[in-house]
Amino acid sequence: MIKELFSDLKSEIVSVREFPPKEGEYGEFTFKNPEINQLVKSLGLKLYKHQVEALEKLYSGKNIVVTTPTASGKSEIFRLAIFDNYLSNPHNTYLLIYPTRALINNQYEKFSLENFHFFQITKKMVNAKILTGDVEWSERRVILREKPRVIFTTPDMLHYNILRNLKDYEWLLRNLRYLVVDELHIYRGVFGTNAAYVFRRLLRVLKRFGAKLQIIALSATLRNPKEFAENFFGLEFEKITRATNPFPKRYLILFEPRRLNEMQLLRAVVEKLAEKGIKTLVFFDSRKGTEKLMRFLLSSPAVYKTSTYKGTLPKNIRWEIERDFKEGRLLVLLTTNALELGIDIGDLDAVINYGIPPDGLFSLIQRFGRAGRLKEREALNGIVLRKNGLDYYYKEHLDELVKRLEKGIIEYMPVNLKNRLVVKKHLHYLLTELKVIDWNELNDFEKAVAEELIKDKKAKLYENPLTGKKELRILRPAFSYSSIRTASDESYFLVLDEPWIKYKLLEKESLSDLLRFINWLKLKGYVIEEVDKPEYYRSLLPGMAYFSRGELYMARDKLKIGKFHFIFVKQLNRFWEVETFASKREEVEILEIYKKKQFKDVEIYIGRLKVKHRYWGFAVKGKDTHLYLQELIKLKEEGILKGEIYAPLVGGFEAVNLDELSDEEWKILDWEKFAKIEFDEPLEREFETDGIWLVFSDRIRDVAREEFHEFFRIALEKDQGDLAFSIYERLDRRKLFPELLGATTYYIKKTIQDVLEKANAKDDELALAIKKMIDSKDGIGNGLHAIEHNMIKIAPIFTYVDSRELGGYSYESFPNPPHIGKPVVFIYDGNEGGFGLAEILYENAEKLIEKSFEHLKSCKCKDGCPLCVYSPKCGTFNEFLDKWQAMKIWERVFTFSDG
Repeated sequence: MIKELFSDLKSEIVSVREFPPKEGEYGEFTFKNPEINQLVKSLGLKLYKHQVEALEKLYSGKNIVVTTPTASGKSEIFRLAIFDNYLSNPHNTYLLIYPTRALINNQYEKFSLENFHFFQITKKMVNAKILTGDVEWSERRVILREKPRVIFTTPDMLHYNILRNLKDYEWLLRNLRYLVVDELHIYRGVFGTNAAYVFRRLLRVLKRFGAKLQIIALSATLRNPKEFAENFFGLEFEKITRATNPFPKRYLILFEPRRLNEMQLLRAVVEKLAEKGIKTLVFFDSRKGTEKLMRFLLSSPAVYKTSTYKGTLPKNIRWEIERDFKEGRLLVLLTTNALELGIDIGDLDAVINYGIPPDGLFSLIQRFGRAGRLKEREALNGIVLRKNGLDYYYKEHLDELVKRLEKGIIEYMPVNLKNRLVVKKHLHYLLTELKVIDWNELNDFEKAVAEELIKDKKAKLYENPLTGKKELRILRPAFSYSSIRTASDESYFLVLDEPWIKYKLLEKESLSDLLRFINWLKLKGYVIEEVDKPEYYRSLLPGMAYFSRGELYMARDKLKIGKFHFIFVKQLNRFWEVETFASKREEVEILEIYKKKQFKDVEIYIGRLKVKHRYWGFAVKGKDTHLYLQELIKLKEEGILKGEIYAPLVGGFEAVNLDELSDEEWKILDWEKFAKIEFDEPLEREFETDGIWLVFSDRIRDVAREEFHEFFRIALEKDQGDLAFSIYERLDRRKLFPELLGATTYYIKKTIQDVLEKANAKDDELALAIKKMIDSKDGIGNGLHAIEHNMIKIAPIFTYVDSRELGGYSYESFPNPPHIGKPVVFIYDGNEGGFGLAEILYENAEKLIEKSFEHLKSCKCKDGCPLCVYSPKCGTFNEFLDKWQAMKIWERVFTFSDG
């Protein structure tokens, strides 16, 4: 099937592997009520052995965590247990928590179907309702009046609504028998830390109400699920891990762009699958990636059967796309991680991933599990390899990739329960809900955070004269609850630039009026997307370009109302090829050292950091930059863009005069056509987080001098010492960069080539040697910068940390105590407050250093490339990077212990 399907793409196929089908193993379980065994037969089910094992442990009174692959019947365990317990205890209630609303809709449909069969057998129906943010207030009043036995909801709704209104939901919580938490592995990073405290608030409330419940946690295949669940909930768990369900035959195919470029290859793969009517998900790491391919498909017949799908799209648009895909009107969805979970979009035969995801195989295992849920159908999993460090690693270690995918085991991400910002918020919420907490119920860390609430006059410590116990009491309740999906309390909406919308927003006097108007704007299509704070600074500063569902928008002005930010955008020509990249400078300050260790002669630290980002402007790249500049000039004339616009001219950089700008003059730089915008005043973002840092010995300082001599020697051997030295003296990256940005290296290379050509000394080896001599001028900072990029790039190989959630900065000479003057590389958790990523990096630091050296040595490029040191997130546009220096620095480190 595969060979025939992709016969035209034979040159682009690296490998095809086949995973054989697997037969199921079955068992028997006797429920308390014989009607449930009858229900199992009525549904045409045969229980798998792992389902029986889970039911046995649940019925013995244990909390259980079930970690088996997608489509292994995990949900059947709790559904059957609920129906069984309902017959014995009709007053009990059940709370079913899912991370997304789309999952809830899907699971509710399945529950309702089984509920109908249950009714046919017992003449009883379990009242079940959905309670999410989409549910109208009138329907919520019906829920409070009817008091259904089963509630399907999200952790967000538990946080915003149920825990905030305990009197309204006492009937639910006091009688709670099972708490079901699905997709447990999703609770990591920012969301995981917030959710852990939402559940801990719930458990404290249930303890106050005297509820006797059990937790049923369901997850993808985690390596240590018991440890994860116990850490997350603070309770004991029994694990069920051996999957006994059948699997279909599955193919893994690796594509590598050779004859075609990446976008051409992706387009060809999509066209082949769409032509054969094969329903396909194509996963990307970023929203920008989905939009880029969508635009590339505009001239293809497949475009009519293809759509982008992102979590930031308004829900009515998402529902429409899901329906069209399920019903076959759409065959291909270009998506981000929004469709990673088990949302029912019908039968699915193929999943293609654009590269290895930035969290390594964590997401890939989940995504590939979406295809081939029916045993009788074959499944196709494909990876289109990119020029990227992770992709390169797994191409070289293909057997490791196949073995990991075959096992399907995910290394869990520890949840950081000591994020002070998060704990302080949730402790304040808990006090708002319960009014009084026994001081001794708090652990030492929570007591320290509670002291801050007391200092802020939000709470007070009180000695109860009747009990003699210390109590923490609320003084100032929390008025509004922040999102549990982001580290920040703030929301950012992209809104079409209509003057009346601004006036209407400013007219809203209450928070409820404002929220209602925002929801109305979403329904009417005026809200294009909702993003978080980092995405705003990364992609939506005034004048920046942003793509959504194939359309091009330009960010204009921003309106802030309380915690809500409205970024007004103007729609431009969707066919323009243009991208923008924020330009930032960074500072890192060490606030506290937690731990320290030594590896060779490198000191490794973990601690608290303060990170400051200054956004000075942005670069514009692409074939249609000159057209985009016309819009930027208008934006400046309107007074919205406060800054200068520059474009490259033959004589250097001058203020833009588009009328005089010829195509030839654009061609001076190979960094595509580009321009830069410099703000009059930089925008600043400052936050505290956790990170690790490597302090290097001063022994590495002469690497830059060694670099100069090594490559000057090559010039001398070619009898071009004087010419090489004259070019070396003439060019200085530090002086050129403020004007040329990401085109600096190109300019240096082109100048070297031009001079060598005029001197009849054209020689690629000589040109590289002169370029490396010029690199040495910048000192060892370039090598440290390359190490920082490389370590972030390869971190997901063995930590499963998402590289997009990491930031980094390097100093040739750190300016502050306790490492004044020392070479230092920082890698930090990019989330405000820190969410446990630094601890994982610290534990694996030695392995990370070894892998970095190995990876740099094995990369075949001569002077750095996207596989080893280039990063799309680099604030200096991948300038000031030196792979040669990076390898020499690691060489010094690894030869230290030999002496």
